[in-house]
Amino acid sequence: MKISNDLVEGVVEEVLPKIFCVFIDDSYQRSMLFCKYQEFYESPFKEIRGKTFTLEQYMSLYRQKNNEQVFTYPKDWSGFNIPSNIIQKGMSAFSKRGWGPYDEIMSDIWYSCENYPLRFEKPRTKWYLIGSSKCDLDTMKHEIAHGLYYTNKEYKKNCDKLLDRIKARDYKFLKLCLIEMGYADDDKIISDEIQAFMSTGLYSKLKTEETQKYTKKFIENFKNFYNEK
Repeated sequence: MKISNDLVEGVVEEVLPKIFCVFIDDSYQRSMLFCKYQEFYESPFKEIRGKTFTLEQYMSLYRQKNNEQVFTYPKDWSGFNIPSNIIQKGMSAFSKRGWGPYDEIMSDIWYSCENYPLRFEKPRTKWYLIGSSKCDLDTMKHEIAHGLYYTNKEYKKNCDKLLDRIKARDYKFLKLCLIEMGYADDDKIISDEIQAFMSTGLYSKLKTEETQKYTKKFIENFKNFYNEK
């Protein structure tokens, strides 16, 4: 699917079975398209996650919470990942209040992916949507790890076993770092982020001598499910 309008230029491709990527090289366009749905899914703000809100409300709240004079979201976040059923719930919520041009684009993307060959399967197959730039392969792989954790039972099972092997103090350290980075204080979200970072590359404060010792097994597992072309 090609996206071409005044707001967004990009393309949607199936990068793995049941995982679709919206490739948008412009970081502002990509962030503004995904913003409401990503935050509806896993926002750290309780008044936003799972709630009905407008883009303008979120922009104002984000600026205030981060003590900034401007809306820095497009600079702060480069990749996005959302389960198909959450997008559907978000569309339903925003159709009642706050529907805008980015919702129209996301709606077109959802219907295109939903009506992919998956429609021939019964029951209807869940799928995953990620967003990245084609120029940023590291971010794309990180988001693919999220997609695999949601769509592939074997991958998730393997990751959960590896997560259980992380020492409590190291897990707590990673959790606190992720919360500081802007992720929600939610065990499911934190575990998903840890497996994605472990599988595709730690960076910033997450990368320490103690945490790096866990990455090898995660990376090996990831490569069993995703081979770079």
